[in-house]
Amino acid sequence: MKNFYQVIYPGFDSTRFDTLMKQFELTPNRKINTFSKGMKKQLSVICGICANTKYIFFDETFDGLDPVMRQAVKSIIAKEISDRNITVVIASHNLRELEDICDYVGLLHRGGILFSRDLYDMKLNIHKIQCVFQREEDVSRAFNVLDILKQERRGSLYTITARGNREEIVGVFDRVNPIFSEILPLTLEEIFISETEVVGYDIKKLIS
Repeated sequence: MKNFYQVIYPGFDSTRFDTLMKQFELTPNRKINTFSKGMKKQLSVICGICANTKYIFFDETFDGLDPVMRQAVKSIIAKEISDRNITVVIASHNLRELEDICDYVGLLHRGGILFSRDLYDMKLNIHKIQCVFQREEDVSRAFNVLDILKQERRGSLYTITARGNREEIVGVFDRVNPIFSEILPLTLEEIFISETEVVGYDIKKLIS
């Protein structure tokens, strides 16, 4: 694999390759078809990094890696971005794995980009709120001025996902003085589901 990459990529860093192989405890002379799934993933990451290209594309990079190795791979990718100012594109179905490493996220659907957003802006401008109101009229007073993406109710407890500035949302609830209100952190997966429903990708049709 090393010799193959050296032919394809003139800037291939063979010294770095040997160093990373030792760090990952991969045997250089061992046949790749005897590697486990996780070992093959590690090797693909090493080859991609040592190719010294301006762009690196990873497909399901963390699939098959144990938690410790996932963090190690993320650290190496992050260091590479910092040191060489390269662009890394990661395709993955596991959104939780992308949350602490990606700056920009997009959703592919049926050969096209359903949406693409800055991850930091997405997290700043979409919130999940749980609340209990004193009176029914307070519900409409609060909800009518919010940009609500999703709303659920269990007994007297409302759970909504709303778009907007955190301070503005808090201000709305302060004005109606609910019995209880709390803003909860949203995972990237929850944000994706909310955003896709807005653009017409109805997840409920898939699970009904």
